[in-house]
Amino acid sequence: MGLFVALAALVSIAALIIAATRAREVCVLSVRDGKLAVTRGGLPGYVLEALGDVVRRGRVERATIRVLRDGDRARVDASGLDAQILQQTRNVIGIYPLAKLLAAPRLRAR
Repeated sequence: MGLFVALAALVSIAALIIAATRAREVCVLSVRDGKLAVTRGGLPGYVLEALGDVVRRGRVERATIRVLRDGDRARVDASGLDAQILQQTRNVIGIYPLAKLLAAPRLRAR
């Protein structure tokens, strides 16, 4: 019985952590075979186009890009990008205020 309670508590804590993380997410993008796609959330089309240009120019084959709320700004967290492409990605996202990223019409896939 004690093991069941401990396991249930662990699952509950994990669910809370996932929910808190997702609440901060603006979107999650993936790059597969050099193509950018929206996995969760969304961004305005012009932002997706700019990020797609960065991915193509950088010849990125595989990566995951997370755009997160960080106070009143957007922050980029990524894996699979070299330092230069990561900085270019941050530059694209950093041009737009968080409110504009959240309020603009969203495109789900690119």
